[in-house]
Amino acid sequence: MISLDTKIKDILENPAAKGIVEKYLPGISKNPLVDMVKGMSLRDVASLKPAQKLGLTPEVLANIGKDFKKAT
Repeated sequence: MISLDTKIKDILENPAAKGIVEKYLPGISKNPLVDMVKGMSLRDVASLKPAQKLGLTPEVLANIGKDFKKAT
């Protein structure tokens, strides 16, 4: 089951989960900065200021979490 605590690497390997993240953060899976955080969860990454500047706000994080629950 994919959740906000799943590692980014695992989310990107799951087509449905990757699609959900791309829905809210278009192009994020191709962003070179993602390689630096693949071992972190979305929840952990969301606490970083650069992630918030890229659009991973608390509201977006909550919406991604809701979509993960619906999809799995």
